[in-house]
Amino acid sequence: MLKFIGNLFKLSGDKSGSAGREELMDALAYSERGIAYCNKGEYDLAIDDYSQAIAIALPPVDAYAYILRGDAYFSKVEYDLAIADYSQAIALDPGDAGDCNSRGRAYAYKGEYDLAIADFSQAIALNADDAGTYNNRGDAYLSKGEYDLAFADFDQAIALNPSYAKAYSSRGGAYRDKGEYDLAIADYSQAIALARSPDAVAATLGRVVQQWEEIASYYFVAAAHLSRGDAYLSKGEHDLAFADFSQSFVSQGDADAHYNLGSAYRNEGKCGLAVAYFSQVIVLNPSYASAYFYRGLSYRELGYESRAAADLRRAAELDPELGNQQ
Repeated sequence: MLKFIGNLFKLSGDKSGSAGREELMDALAYSERGIAYCNKGEYDLAIDDYSQAIAIALPPVDAYAYILRGDAYFSKVEYDLAIADYSQAIALDPGDAGDCNSRGRAYAYKGEYDLAIADFSQAIALNADDAGTYNNRGDAYLSKGEYDLAFADFDQAIALNPSYAKAYSSRGGAYRDKGEYDLAIADYSQAIALARSPDAVAATLGRVVQQWEEIASYYFVAAAHLSRGDAYLSKGEHDLAFADFSQSFVSQGDADAHYNLGSAYRNEGKCGLAVAYFSQVIVLNPSYASAYFYRGLSYRELGYESRAAADLRRAAELDPELGNQQ
């Protein structure tokens, strides 16, 4: 969007048409208010303002407003609408790498990885120095099981930005999927160390609104602990897994973190503690089928057959596949 900003200065200094300048300023005002609404999480109000900006604006402001509205739709998980807006922006300004990256991200979240890779590749062709785009393409390759291409992109992202914690986390996930747990743990550890560094937060998170950086970094660190704990658990290093799972709680309401800790204790043979954590999962999410299933198995090992039977029945009701495993 640097080109967009330059064009704004040119347009605002153009004395040839006061009406055009007024439309420009009105469109910018709608866009700026939309950004304020987005920062508050009020996406519908933001979309209304961006739509107003699009209706009255001329290039390059309309391309900018399409991108902003696409981002709002993306935040609402309305990926088709986001893609439509990103496509409009690309048609208006085909040379903007960031717009291609944004559309690629929406395709990736829809699971359309080939289209995502095409967009990320176009973004890289336009700007080969952006670590985030390489990481995004690596994630898409990883989702397709194309490990060599994924590793190449993660390595390039790290080479471009050695403080980019997300790339270490992504590469750690690839190593974990391949069963190379020591390498996965090393990358997750590096990601956690970098994400805890104030100097690396912006590099890790990209374009994040300032007041949300600390919160977003906290969630990233929690997710990295959870992933590293999985790697330790796969290696049979239960104590280290427990430590990571305990640090992965982003709040006392995090059902997945409780579930992982319950699973770790059960694998360690500590079924009483496992029951306690699975019970907390069920309080937080009464439809968590696996929590009922493994609490039932834990009850059975503790000798509480009636409780075990009730939990296993409930698990089968929620997920018939679990009924076949009893």
